[in-house]
Amino acid sequence: MRREPTGGGLSCLVCGGIQDRRFRRGDYAYCRCSRCGLLASSPIPTAQQISAHYQAKFVSGNYETARRYEAEYCRVHRQIAKFVGAEPGQRVLDVGCFTGGLIEVMASLGVDVCGLELQPEAVAIADKRLPGRVHQADVFGKEFPPGPYDIVTMMGLIEHVLDPMAFLSRAYALLQPGGRLFLQTPDAGSMVARLMGSRWPPLAPIEHIHLFSRQALRQSLQEAGFSSIRFKRHVKLLPVAYVYEMLSSFGPEWRRAMRPIQILLGRVPLPFYAGEMLVSAVKGGSVATP
Repeated sequence: MRREPTGGGLSCLVCGGIQDRRFRRGDYAYCRCSRCGLLASSPIPTAQQISAHYQAKFVSGNYETARRYEAEYCRVHRQIAKFVGAEPGQRVLDVGCFTGGLIEVMASLGVDVCGLELQPEAVAIADKRLPGRVHQADVFGKEFPPGPYDIVTMMGLIEHVLDPMAFLSRAYALLQPGGRLFLQTPDAGSMVARLMGSRWPPLAPIEHIHLFSRQALRQSLQEAGFSSIRFKRHVKLLPVAYVYEMLSSFGPEWRRAMRPIQILLGRVPLPFYAGEMLVSAVKGGSVATP
């Protein structure tokens, strides 16, 4: 977790550099490390605040939005499955599988896949799609098939957790030698993030706690023992109406500007890039690539 440097102030959990306050969002601020570029919430929310936040989102209908656009969002899951490149018979663990969209696609390709999810409402939906493959379990527990796995995926997860370094170490332990880790997460050092500044949609307190730059994530993965680290911009083909609805939670200041486009195009899919990245890394070795 975050450390206190000797000179006072906040210290980056990745490199120990000093974090300066940059953006304000309600009762929270985001601080950027001047050394590695990590953006971190200040203060860090408690586990109780996080649990209450997601329960409130369920009550307000966030699962219904995902289900209304399930067929269209399946394109994104197929895109990610192609990036992962799992082959029939390989063992894959998807940590934070939400309602099971990605593991459903991989299972259809003959992959031996299972998912972990903490939110009971999401588990109930996912279990109807893939009975017996989704476990309401913490990745640090034992309530799911033991490793080693050929592949571990963490899509849209690492920015949500209190201790991302521990998650990377746990992924390393679950993989067989030469196994691969795949992540999807916002890129705090992307041109989009720099241009949007305080209006960058992933700046969402309580939900998004740590937003990594490529430099910060590369260093974190290397410290966990990973090599052959590769980054790719994540451009999603999404219905305009879906993006419009999601802006009520992420980037509400952009929602009014997008309303005329939503009225005109509705469910028409367009490529969207909000400064997110796809990342792959291999367990073991010593070479990292840009």
